Amino acid sequence: MVRRAALRCLFILFLCSPSAVAANSETIHIGSLVVPHTSAAPVIDGTLDSPAWKDAAVTHLSYDLRDHAAAKEDTAVYTLTDGAFLYVGIDAKQSIPVRTTEHTNGVGLDTDDEVQVDLWPNGTRGFRYKFTSTAIGTHYQFSTENNSFEPEWWSAGRVVAGGYTITMKIPLAVMHGTGSGDWRIQFIRYMPVTNHPFVWSFGPAQTDFNDVNYSGSLAGLPKLAALREKPRFGIYALGKAASVTAGGSAIREGADLSIPLIPGTSFVGTLYPDYSNVETDQQTIAPTAFPRIYQEVRPFFTQGANFYSYPNGVCSGCPGIIEFYTPAIPTPREGYAVEGQRGLFSYGMLHTTGVQRDDTAEAVNYVTPNQKTAFNFQGSMVDTPDLHNDADGITFTHSNLTNLQEFARFGNNSGSQVFDGSQAQRYEGGVNLFSPNGSAISAVLRKVGLYFDPTDGLVQHPDIAGYNVNFFKPFKFAPTDRYIEFDVNGNLDRYHDHTGALDQSVSAVLGSLTTRTLFNLQLSTGSSYVRFQNLPVKGQPLMEGPFVPVTQQGAQVGYNLNGALPAFVAFNTGHFGPGRLNTWARSATVRLGTRGAISLEADDTDQFVDDRMFIPDKGQQLTQWLERASYSYQSGPNQALALGVRRIIGTPPEFTTAPAAENAWNISAAFHQKFVGGEVYLAYGDASLLSTAPQFILKFIRYIGAEKGT
Repeated sequence: MVRRAALRCLFILFLCSPSAVAANSETIHIGSLVVPHTSAAPVIDGTLDSPAWKDAAVTHLSYDLRDHAAAKEDTAVYTLTDGAFLYVGIDAKQSIPVRTTEHTNGVGLDTDDEVQVDLWPNGTRGFRYKFTSTAIGTHYQFSTENNSFEPEWWSAGRVVAGGYTITMKIPLAVMHGTGSGDWRIQFIRYMPVTNHPFVWSFGPAQTDFNDVNYSGSLAGLPKLAALREKPRFGIYALGKAASVTAGGSAIREGADLSIPLIPGTSFVGTLYPDYSNVETDQQTIAPTAFPRIYQEVRPFFTQGANFYSYPNGVCSGCPGIIEFYTPAIPTPREGYAVEGQRGLFSYGMLHTTGVQRDDTAEAVNYVTPNQKTAFNFQGSMVDTPDLHNDADGITFTHSNLTNLQEFARFGNNSGSQVFDGSQAQRYEGGVNLFSPNGSAISAVLRKVGLYFDPTDGLVQHPDIAGYNVNFFKPFKFAPTDRYIEFDVNGNLDRYHDHTGALDQSVSAVLGSLTTRTLFNLQLSTGSSYVRFQNLPVKGQPLMEGPFVPVTQQGAQVGYNLNGALPAFVAFNTGHFGPGRLNTWARSATVRLGTRGAISLEADDTDQFVDDRMFIPDKGQQLTQWLERASYSYQSGPNQALALGVRRIIGTPPEFTTAPAAENAWNISAAFHQKFVGGEVYLAYGDASLLSTAPQFILKFIRYIGAEKGT
């Protein structure tokens, strides 16, 4: 009762906050920029000394999007073009030390002081391309067209007295035009130490610096629809020296390709793909009552993920439902896709063929011209000799772009594994109330059927019907205060199963305080319960399991959590399944020299069994440890080395999906080198596996035609 009363008081506090219900009355400033043409390109050396910069258009990032006030640090942006490239120069003043920890491109986005250039070649109706450079020229890129977007471009930066300067050279040909609108642009500067984003074009209701609705107009660049897109071929050769247990030694070849069909749309294919993402370690022993969700790392699936992930991103208090979850698809022998954007529509269709298995998916997204309303259709299908499964869904979203969003969703699952078609649907509807300062509150009604469980999806908890209410409230302090921000996050949900029995219940509040010296303290309290479910069997009555607690609450002390060198210690406790569970998590990353870093982690779970319903041996203690150490060395902008060792020992808690192995060792090493038109990987082991795969891998990729991800 005390916890529920506390939640009610916090909801009232949110609703009574003026910023939660009314937008700031400041004037909207939508920028307009005409880029001068130059015949003499400036030198990309991290200075503004080149004579060409004297003819550049100059703008200033005058708005602080965190505090919705005038920016307290000046940022001047210089722009030029020669018709083939966009040149951007930055002169950033900074009163606090400039953070420069990353030295390899593509590693550690948003951990250093940086400046971003957002470009929409087709106006509000097209793809977004982002180019980011840190104060020393380490750079990153992103595209809503292709998550593997990695073209060659140039940046340089220098830290100077009172700030830093950056110069960028951005090729226009790596972006695709559909002729659907004029150029749009946004400039962003991010200071991670204080969490301040400064922008050029803005509005008082703006919450996201990547929002195209607040981007400025851009003139002086050519329409990209007039530029012919190039096909791309990525040819790889791989040699593996491995033991018999790891599949034996082998030499393989394969290819990835992308062929333009019409402007903005391409045919994408992969033949005999190799997914040796050996440097990715996602192993954890954090207790959970539900299946784990893993990040997709395979290029064929990641490159077009934005086309299929739209409905998954529109969810409030979502109970772990991903209708198209590509890690569920085994590595295919070949795959094909058509993906693109045209006018107000974006679309994707893919098909993969594996060993006695075919997987198909399609998605169509539509956004109205005013960007307020969106519709999405998504479907997937799986065929094997033993099953056929179809999943289809539609999502509707509307926002006034100021403080209110509504959404509704319907999904249906059918096939040989669906024993009762009347219980294979997903219904959802909800509203989100938000404010420019970051406050948000949402309320959702949802029902997920017992047999709604797409084969190519992930549903952590089917057979639920009920509601969820959650809120987030930040309290931001002045630059001279001891603290940066205090955040409060609350969650309340109640779900019943198809019999009417209570199936899931959560009441939780989390508080997080960050100091000016980068220390962070988090405290959580609440309770969580879930019904233990047995898998349905055709022709047999469903056997309901017990309704048990899965509570974990506690505290965490951290330092520099949003930086490249974070450290934290966390302790949580609560009655979890058959007994009390205590969990510790300890992690720290420290610099070794100017380019190296070592990360150490030690986690443990300790469960004291007191319920014979699960384990006959009452009083048993179940203990598990995870110990991990890794070393990374950023030897240059386009190369990096990583070494890792991990050990998992002991017995995981009951009623959890943690690894069941009692003793598992993993040792891995990986070196990556990028060069113009290609990449080289050299690796030992596989960090993604529970135990070491005794193998050496050498992989060479050559890109012919267009650049990687374009």
